[in-house]
Amino acid sequence: MKTKFGKSALWAGLIFLIFLQTLMAQISTAKSPNPKFEALIRRSDIFGYNPFKEIEGNPYFEKEFQTGEIIHKDSSVTRDVLMRLNHYSDQIEFKYKNSIMIFTQPRDIDHVTFGHKSFVFSDYSKGKKNKSGFFEILAWGNCKLFLRRSSIIKREKLPPTELKGGNFRDYFRTTEEYYLKKGDLPAIKIQKTKKSIIKALSDHEIELIDFIEKRELKLKKDEDLIDLIYHYNAISQSIQ
Repeated sequence: MKTKFGKSALWAGLIFLIFLQTLMAQISTAKSPNPKFEALIRRSDIFGYNPFKEIEGNPYFEKEFQTGEIIHKDSSVTRDVLMRLNHYSDQIEFKYKNSIMIFTQPRDIDHVTFGHKSFVFSDYSKGKKNKSGFFEILAWGNCKLFLRRSSIIKREKLPPTELKGGNFRDYFRTTEEYYLKKGDLPAIKIQKTKKSIIKALSDHEIELIDFIEKRELKLKKDEDLIDLIYHYNAISQSIQ
């Protein structure tokens, strides 16, 4: 004879199995891709040869490809994709079969994760110009904290030598910039100073200054700046 408890446990088990099947249907791998990933492949280009052989250094935060996930706009996930971010070309490079490819439609992706970091393609303002590119996400929420790395090629003159060829070397120089993105607005650049950050988050100026002073935050440190952004999001959400 089945008890009420037994029937409840049976129904709970069935519901869990249905949930698990639905969840697994949304997860695929690069070897068994879902339709979203297949569409990305069709709209991607082959990266081609390495144009950086004669340049010292490299334009990657991590040169080696790292296994990660692509989170699509419909929340489905493609796992086990080898990826890296090229700061010079501002493109995600990924391996597919025997090719290195790049996403030509990065707005079709919600975000990607690899190397214990998350990256998103976003609009941003720099001076009077509106641009778009990839950012590392340091803090999530309605107000996000972004880190943007960009590389340029610099040329340095070398002392005259008896060797033939030009007396110079080309090398990559990488810079880092911090941005805040509120809602759907373009991200705006900030300096890691109290004045710059409070100006960008002036709608909660008093609460943030109090939080900085009580916690003795050093905003030059990423972890302290991240704490401040999460506190700002908590305040904003509590008064809605």
